[in-house]
Amino acid sequence: MRVLLVSQYFTPEVTAASARIHAFAAGLAARGHEVEVVCEVPSHPAGVIEPEYRRRAVARERLGGFRVNRVWVRATPRKSARARIANYASFAAMATIAGATLARADVVLASSPPLPVGSVGAALAIRHRAPWVLDVRDLWPEVAVLMGELGEGRALRAAERLERRLYRSAAAIVTVTEPFRRQISERGGDGKVELIANGAAPEFLEAGGEEPDREAAGLSADRFVWSYAGNLGKAQGLEAAIEAAGMLGNGFELVLTGAGPMREELRARASRLPPGSVSFREAAPAAEVAGMLRAADALLVPLAAWTGLSGFVPSKLFDCCAVGRPVIAATPGEANRLAEEAGAALAIAPGDPRALADAVRRLRDEPELADSLSAAGRAFGEANARERGVDRLESLLERVAAEGR
Repeated sequence: MRVLLVSQYFTPEVTAASARIHAFAAGLAARGHEVEVVCEVPSHPAGVIEPEYRRRAVARERLGGFRVNRVWVRATPRKSARARIANYASFAAMATIAGATLARADVVLASSPPLPVGSVGAALAIRHRAPWVLDVRDLWPEVAVLMGELGEGRALRAAERLERRLYRSAAAIVTVTEPFRRQISERGGDGKVELIANGAAPEFLEAGGEEPDREAAGLSADRFVWSYAGNLGKAQGLEAAIEAAGMLGNGFELVLTGAGPMREELRARASRLPPGSVSFREAAPAAEVAGMLRAADALLVPLAAWTGLSGFVPSKLFDCCAVGRPVIAATPGEANRLAEEAGAALAIAPGDPRALADAVRRLRDEPELADSLSAAGRAFGEANARERGVDRLESLLERVAAEGR
């Protein structure tokens, strides 16, 4: 097949979106399909375009067996509603133009959020006279309302109408959790929604099979190190982790790796704690992060204590489990259900610093529990490898493409 993938975020941007779509692109290319990706020039989450991509409408390159078309976007470090709309709109316009110039595709896959990417997929499907598939990683505009990016009014109503129109237009829809599948079915996608969870990335599965190297990871040898790696945003609820680090006292260290809008606020909170309680690291390539997580004593997978997040399953749950270290899942709803069902993590309520501090102490004081969680988590990660998701996606795209001929 000739497959056209559209995602606003892509490698080298360190996001769950880029990791998922890169896995799809690389996996499909490895199976012999001709794959093109249309994405933005690297600029997220900092809102600054990398120097080598400035003043270029489209930058084309080959990456891991597939072609990547990076289009200019209006990027700014400011995170106002107007700035976000300009960013999304500029990508939608540029991606549609760039995608229309490519060789005809057999099938188009567009990954949302942001939701306008779905409009790009629908438009390019018409241009290429091909069916299209919508990949829904988060329910949008619902997640935008939760994050305070979109309020009540005409913009929200327009986004909800677009959401339902895209669900009806797509030949098929894939999403990441069972609660999402049910909600999409109720909103116009009934009968066409398939579940393809994010799964564990190869770098984390590989790290889980290696010996931990604490010195190479630069981790303290005389403290119990518990670690989080990923987006430092509002939805992660990491304020509770900072509070828990203060409760734990000497002998423990929380390591936060990543970038995001809450990074400076979290640093300010951590600065009020005793030295060594919390340390920060810059975002890094997946293989490097995987090695650091493998060397830690325990790992944290958090979400904020928001009712609207109950259907979410952070992709890092699979990655953290895959490295074979004990995981604390401070998450609501579906993520905790999956973790507990598999015995793959110590599940606690989100946003509760006391419960989190108690869980960290318990993993230090009960090595048998830590070993049991590590083993079960590793099995959970292997059972949910991203390769399995690519297999399901390939079958779906082949069916959709055949039906569209």
